[in-house]
Amino acid sequence: MFGFLLRPGWVLLHVTVVAAVVVMVNLGLWQLRRHHERVDFNKVVAERMVSAPTPLTTVLEKIQTGELSPSEAEWLNVSVQGRYIADQSLLSVNRSQDGISGVDPLTPLVLGGDEIEETILVNRGFVGQNAKVPEPPSGELEIIARVRLSESRRLGQLSDPAAGILSEVITIDLPRLAAQIENLNTEIYLEVLESRPSEADYLARIASPNLTSGPHLSYTVQWFIFSIFVIAGWVVVVRRKIGSGQGRDETL
Repeated sequence: MFGFLLRPGWVLLHVTVVAAVVVMVNLGLWQLRRHHERVDFNKVVAERMVSAPTPLTTVLEKIQTGELSPSEAEWLNVSVQGRYIADQSLLSVNRSQDGISGVDPLTPLVLGGDEIEETILVNRGFVGQNAKVPEPPSGELEIIARVRLSESRRLGQLSDPAAGILSEVITIDLPRLAAQIENLNTEIYLEVLESRPSEADYLARIASPNLTSGPHLSYTVQWFIFSIFVIAGWVVVVRRKIGSGQGRDETL
């Protein structure tokens, strides 16, 4: 009765079904891993975002000694003292926030007193496309900020010119900007949370990341369901073949 299952056409069907199920199950497991990675990432980011501000100099020292990696420092809250280099400000363009397109003004901040030892780039906030970009506060200031990592160009994204002085950038690429900003830290930059003296009222704080788990879990369920459908379809085809009484005499 079941001899027809060993015929070439049926063997090809079996191999196809097994291959499809293996691929779908592995895709489901991959999405499940992505889900757990996202949940773990969200937990870490949420904890860092509510942490008490640490002096930036302490964080930089730990990064330099290897006690802390830049990725481990990202999203930490830090306190900073210094002064802006207003004439080296530039704009991060093609940004959006709360459904509004605009720009992020970027200004280098010299840490500490008059001797320039290190400069950190500061994303001061978000301004709507049609609003005037405010000048940075002058003189000594204190800010509470969030640590971010240098950005890299995403696949399909426009790239910034490799040479020359940039006044606008699409990507906050610190190694690239180090070519025009002296003593710039090329691993991290800052997003302002609070500033004393304060910035202009219409300069919005950079929005916090949306810590959702994403669609990975639903994709996991979908891939597993698809694999079950494939197996069920194979069973239905075999049972219909047996029930028709043609299994002994006909090929697939």
